[in-house]
Amino acid sequence: MAEEIRNEIEKANQRFGEGIRKGDASIVGALYTNDALLMPPNSDMIRGRQDTQRFWDGAIKMGVKDAVLKTVEIQLMGDSVHEVGNYTLKIHPQGQSPFEDKGKYVVLWKKDADGTWRLHRDIWNSSLPGKK
Repeated sequence: MAEEIRNEIEKANQRFGEGIRKGDASIVGALYTNDALLMPPNSDMIRGRQDTQRFWDGAIKMGVKDAVLKTVEIQLMGDSVHEVGNYTLKIHPQGQSPFEDKGKYVVLWKKDADGTWRLHRDIWNSSLPGKK
């Protein structure tokens, strides 16, 4: 059972990256629950699927070109799954040199009424040194 859930989550993480690469925030937004809570670094919390989708649309427009999410561990906790992982974002802001951000994340996944695992709580931060 745990292996099956891990496979579903890894497939969802691949769809996340595909949505970013296609520049289609609706693909990314559809991966979140309706009452999702997004907690990006250096920002206020973002609530709900629509606002989460708007966040990712803004990130794409600011130059996020790829997202690779790699699951390190998952833990089934009742009707939710806790995922810890690493990410790599490829970012190419207009008029600037491209760069990568690498970091870690924690996601609480929740099964929707349709039986699909969706991101319910999502928080991440960079592992790169802060700018001075």
